[in-house]
Amino acid sequence: ADSGYIVRIVIERRPHNMEAKTGETVEKAMKPEHYEATEPAIEAEEDTTNTMDTLETAEVCKFYLENKCRFGDECKNMHEGVPVEKMVKQNKSKKKADENKTDKTKKKPPMKMAEDVIKRLQWDPMLPKEYFIIGYLDRFLGVVEENFTTFSWEDLASVDYDVLAIPQHRIQYFKYKTEKVWDKTERLDIMFGSTGSKVGIMEFMEEVDKKIKEERDNRLDDDDFDSDDEESGPSISVQVNTESDIHRISEEERSTHFIAIKISDPEIIENVTKVQKQIIGKEEILQDCCMKKGLLHITLAMVRIEGEEGVEEAKKLMRDLKPELSNILADKSKATIKIENLKSFGQRVVYADVTPAHDETFWKFANLVRTSLDNASDLVKSSNSFDYHSDYHSDYVPHLTLAKVSRPVARERRSKYIPTSYYQEFEGLRFGEQGLDNLQLCVIDSSTRYDGFYNTLAGLQFS
Repeated sequence: ADSGYIVRIVIERRPHNMEAKTGETVEKAMKPEHYEATEPAIEAEEDTTNTMDTLETAEVCKFYLENKCRFGDECKNMHEGVPVEKMVKQNKSKKKADENKTDKTKKKPPMKMAEDVIKRLQWDPMLPKEYFIIGYLDRFLGVVEENFTTFSWEDLASVDYDVLAIPQHRIQYFKYKTEKVWDKTERLDIMFGSTGSKVGIMEFMEEVDKKIKEERDNRLDDDDFDSDDEESGPSISVQVNTESDIHRISEEERSTHFIAIKISDPEIIENVTKVQKQIIGKEEILQDCCMKKGLLHITLAMVRIEGEEGVEEAKKLMRDLKPELSNILADKSKATIKIENLKSFGQRVVYADVTPAHDETFWKFANLVRTSLDNASDLVKSSNSFDYHSDYHSDYVPHLTLAKVSRPVARERRSKYIPTSYYQEFEGLRFGEQGLDNLQLCVIDSSTRYDGFYNTLAGLQFS
């Protein structure tokens, strides 16, 4: 101002995201000595340039990349790229989705069908089919269990109305005695190992047999109530004067089957039910000890059968018996037995007497069964504890069992006896007459067939 010159400096600032421009209007003298008056404008230009360089060289916020930046949109560094945690989550999600997709598309190994199991049981001689049980779906009763030998595997259109035959798609599982070996819903297949089972069927059967034997031995070692050899199946009694009329036997001699006459007369069944209701009315726990009406029978012989060959031999024995037995029973008036009077074996077994209408006919019938067993091989052995005699009498007591105290019930009630007073009013009851019209080779097992009777290997009917 003192020299008489006027200098005007104008600096224009722009937003940092736009191209920065510095505009300046300088009115000055063109004389060289006055160039120093322009220094403020030069400095302003340098500052603006520095701002531009800073913006252009700004780094990506490392805290943002670690997903830890607390400034958010106000951060001076750039927020570009994907934070680490989000990337990891995305990678994990993608990997999991790929795994799920792989699991869904991966096919399970094909499982053998019920038809395959049936065919193997029919044709594999190493598998005793009489010990296999089928669980099938009944439309009214739900899942029902029956012995394999009970079924007919012919074409459904060709079987009679009195034969048990089912569509194979209703089969839910197969059991060997008490354990499953094939189950459709559980995808279990020990028979073939098609679903990855590492245990073979033969090894599995041995394990089951061992387990059952151990459980049976443990029960036999319990001496609380061990005066008789209690089985789930029937027993034959002999005339003796002591309570120990049925003795414990070794596993090698234990009966596996029995031959019996099935009770089918409605009058007998009705009267048996009447007596049983009387006993149960006195002590409800004895309901488990009463013989079910579908199981009523008269045992003629106890049998031990060894293996599949023994089973086939026993079946043939029954077939061979039919012609001779039919001749013995030709006179129908003599081929009947009367069921009457109530008695007991040591107050533990309540039974009704069996009185033949014609002694000779009945004992010929019974003796022929026993003789056939005596002539069989060691694979089919009689395990009776009595002898038949040539005069048609023996130690054997033909009887119809109504009730028998089992060990578990005896322990629970602390008594193995059924008081005579429970059934005394029926002691002289005449139950009815049963024709000698059938003979059954039964399996000693807890399961029953479709009509409630024991599972059978063979059955004869005499018209």
